[in-house]
Amino acid sequence: MMIRKPRINPLYRNYGVYGTVSPSREKCIPPACFCERGELLKNGGFETLSPNPFELFAGWILQSRTLDIGLTQATVNVYQGNSAASVQTTAPPVVGVSILVLRQYVDVTPGCLYRLKFAERMVTFVGDDGHLPLLVARVVYLDRNLNEYELLNIPIQKTAADTEYNLHEQTTNLPVPCDVPGIVVQFSFYITDAPGSVWNLDAVSLQSVARISACC
Repeated sequence: MMIRKPRINPLYRNYGVYGTVSPSREKCIPPACFCERGELLKNGGFETLSPNPFELFAGWILQSRTLDIGLTQATVNVYQGNSAASVQTTAPPVVGVSILVLRQYVDVTPGCLYRLKFAERMVTFVGDDGHLPLLVARVVYLDRNLNEYELLNIPIQKTAADTEYNLHEQTTNLPVPCDVPGIVVQFSFYITDAPGSVWNLDAVSLQSVARISACC
């Protein structure tokens, strides 16, 4: 699927002027124009298992994976809470690159900016300079033709195991388009010829950083 870069929507009215709306004007703004407060992701700590036998974690979809990589709920080497998502490659590998894609669809307010936070740790590193594990965290939206447009991309490559978790935080480059009511938070793991590798993901969070939608 082709990934496209979004363009600034000409309908945006408040883009770049967040936080400058006066209290008197705020009273005239419809409730639908206010961005959400608090946490938007479900089960960001991977504490709750899914009742769906085809999905491990509640709220998350296992979009795709090769047969030589698995997803489990780890209760050791966690960042916070009692558990984390653990991606593990098996031996022997079935193909050269083990791939696992985990995603969640999130309802949002069009015209708002969002910040993604998450913690990750390479618990067990198996590889060499020519085969480095890669994790790509992305925030995307889909148009009516199911073309993907990228709002955020965080690539993380490992050269060794981590002694502790790494916390990442980044805000989307543009507001969500005015005609888009939802976005996708996605984590893609790529591990090449490295059976026995373990990569944990925890504390995933999505929150608005704006108060008023740029579409209003």
